[in-house]
Amino acid sequence: MEINITFVTQIIIFILHIIFCKKYIWPYVINIIERRKKEINIEYIKIIKAKNKILILKKKMKGIINKNKKIASNIILEAYKESNFIINRAKKKAIYEYKNKLFEAKLYINNKKDYIYKDFYKNINNIITTILIKITKNTFNKKLDNKLINKFLKKYK
Repeated sequence: MEINITFVTQIIIFILHIIFCKKYIWPYVINIIERRKKEINIEYIKIIKAKNKILILKKKMKGIINKNKKIASNIILEAYKESNFIINRAKKKAIYEYKNKLFEAKLYINNKKDYIYKDFYKNINNIITTILIKITKNTFNKKLDNKLINKFLKKYK
């Protein structure tokens, strides 16, 4: 390879181009790259902080959810206890009312039975008395003038 003037001028122009780029263009490009690097680092830090906040919020949410689950289960348990209490109270009231109505019915039946027995005995007594009086009248074949017997006859005829 020959070294001639063209080659030397190309080398000189290349060296001048490198010097020019190094002095004017390269600092500008490096500055832009450095600014972009800083922006990327700032955004990366923001992302890491956001991730940490998300993790903290997830933990808080889990704690809140667990707390609310406990509260809800306590509410459900209290509602279950209250419903059992209401059901048992209603059962007791129904049993009490049943026994009370049964007692009233038995009392009513006994009263009616007593009334029917009394009425039955009264009617039987009247019938027996009437039969005895008729037997007595027929036996003695005479009119009874006794006031007591006549009063008795009027009462049970």
